[in-house]
Amino acid sequence: MVSNILQNFHQKTYRFETIVTEQKNPAYNVTKSYARQVEAYYLGKVKEEYRFQLLVVDFDFSDDEDAMGKFIKKISYLFDEIECRVDGEGNITAVDNLLFLRLRWTKIQSELEKDHKGETVDQYFGQISSLLADEVKLIDFLGSYKMFGLLFNGLLQSFETKRKRESAEGFTEIMTPVKVGDQMVLKISAQNLEHTDINDFRGVFTCKGDQYEEGFIEIKKHNIHLKHSLLWIY
Repeated sequence: MVSNILQNFHQKTYRFETIVTEQKNPAYNVTKSYARQVEAYYLGKVKEEYRFQLLVVDFDFSDDEDAMGKFIKKISYLFDEIECRVDGEGNITAVDNLLFLRLRWTKIQSELEKDHKGETVDQYFGQISSLLADEVKLIDFLGSYKMFGLLFNGLLQSFETKRKRESAEGFTEIMTPVKVGDQMVLKISAQNLEHTDINDFRGVFTCKGDQYEEGFIEIKKHNIHLKHSLLWIY
């Protein structure tokens, strides 16, 4: 079933959205949203891995009118074309156009440096350069929920039994499959949050037959509330 789900990503368009609510003080919250429309193409199987191309065809950032919002959006264009390989569990294992991304980053950084200065900007530049210098770090980043982790999440391996895995943040994710009518719902919960800065973690992935239709992850920290969502559009 897993291979069918992966191959069924071909020529599908998904809407990814992250909503960030930050509590600046007890009486003041700031909410920002970052949405992307992504086309997925299955390029065939090589040995035991599946090849994909992801194209971000539209960005919709709520803060792209202010200076930092425009800056982050321009950086985001770096990742609007990704070619990757995925294992049978749905985990990204390699980035096939890494050289292309590195060359593209050199050009984007050069352009951004003309109009953006300061310590915060330098930190962003350093973080991106560090990611692109280490494919393992880049894979972890692309597989995170804020990027493409709701699509290639490694959680679609089995709908028969409960599964557990260790998250990058140090807690245990628990996946519990539940049959609801003609849909299979994978409920996501967490253990060992007391060892992290996360107060609450939960989510749901929904499949109908071999079609993965939507996913949702919610993370609550001390003063930040994150909602990551994916919706199959067509």
